[in-house]
Amino acid sequence: MAYAQHELKQCIERAVAHANACQRSIVAAYSWNIEAQDVSVLASGTEERFYFTTPDRSMRAIGFGIAQQLNTAGPDRFLRMQSQWSNLNRDHIGTDLFAFCGFSFAELKHTEYRWSSFGEASMTVPKYLYLEQDGHTTVTVFALIEPQSNAEKILNQLAVEYAALHTPKSGQFVTRIRLTRDGNDAFEASFHQAAQLLKTSLKKIVLAREVVYELDQPVDLAGLVQELESSQPGSYIFFFQPTTDEAFIGATPERLVLKTGLELKTAAVAGSAPRHMLEQTDIDLGQSLLQDDKNRMEHAIVVDSIENTLQNLSTRIEKPHEPMLLKNRHIQHLYTPINATLLPEVSLFQLIEKLHPTPALGGEPKEAAVAAIQSIETFERGWYGSPVGWMDGQENGEFIVAIRSGLFTDRTAVLYAGCGIVEGSRLQSELEETDTKLSPMLRALSHLCTVEKDDIYVD
Repeated sequence: MAYAQHELKQCIERAVAHANACQRSIVAAYSWNIEAQDVSVLASGTEERFYFTTPDRSMRAIGFGIAQQLNTAGPDRFLRMQSQWSNLNRDHIGTDLFAFCGFSFAELKHTEYRWSSFGEASMTVPKYLYLEQDGHTTVTVFALIEPQSNAEKILNQLAVEYAALHTPKSGQFVTRIRLTRDGNDAFEASFHQAAQLLKTSLKKIVLAREVVYELDQPVDLAGLVQELESSQPGSYIFFFQPTTDEAFIGATPERLVLKTGLELKTAAVAGSAPRHMLEQTDIDLGQSLLQDDKNRMEHAIVVDSIENTLQNLSTRIEKPHEPMLLKNRHIQHLYTPINATLLPEVSLFQLIEKLHPTPALGGEPKEAAVAAIQSIETFERGWYGSPVGWMDGQENGEFIVAIRSGLFTDRTAVLYAGCGIVEGSRLQSELEETDTKLSPMLRALSHLCTVEKDDIYVD
């Protein structure tokens, strides 16, 4: 950081002058090139940590601390967040802004016990960002500058905090994990209620299962993220820890949107089958999935919904005529990539609002399915199944669907998995599907903990 201090000081001084002139806080940002960083850096630094990487690991964002956080709530939270971000971006000084972002699946019913650190909509500009894109890596310092601030004091504080990022943290981590609620009974009750709705008002509904574990000590969260990145090639890995109280971690195969200028990439991921260690058996499972009427119907609902949504937001839509297979370590899905050219006036958050939740996570019709989910399910989904990702000051960004995930506190791990229910769905096969979807997180945990086999699903 030493060689960048002069330029950083100039940036902060300009921000102080601007904050004084307009009498409001300003974000100052300064970047410089560094050597590539990997996920292991999460083991150092502050308790407020953020991480996002793509399936091919060509893009990696690692954030520490909070320079500025935007929060909002309500049914219009996407558009309200868009307005807040536009205002913040308009006034900042220096390098382009970057924020880690997330939204709740739906409006939260209560957060007394879980998700209180996350809320319904949040954008976090970290204090320190390592960003790897297009083959090179930068570190950016973001500082919130108040009117009458002292530039020298701010610079000294940033230097101390930046040095702390490279000091490994010590801690006592979990040695045992114990299952306290498997969620089977609640899922079964939800399934039977959903089956009745499928006879009348719904074409599809996606039900989630909540599985709760008790911890004897906090989980090594940085180690868990590293294990997921290693064990789940082909998946996005995400980690949001906005406070010391809660952290949300997952490995998902599903992109919601990637926006670069006016170009959009999204995908339909719905319909699934397990993987198998024997190559021919694995191939046979995939071919059966491609030909299975129930899964093809479930997948077609998602494809049609995304395409219909994009009709009014874009000038061009491209997709293959038939789905293909998306293979992850434990599960394979029917997969249809969808590309589009957006209308110039369409913002990233407007796009997310229109697409979320796709029928792969909510159902069809969307509004009726989401209302049914909130009525049927006995727990708060929070950010599970929600749009989570990043956005820059140019309105470029990538958001994934936060599945295959878990919410962690010092003494609990709450894991989530879901599956689509249509006419013809069978309870036992849907429960087995959720077991398959829980296995990536549980396998990663088993590498960090001493586990009794009866207490955890390990393949």
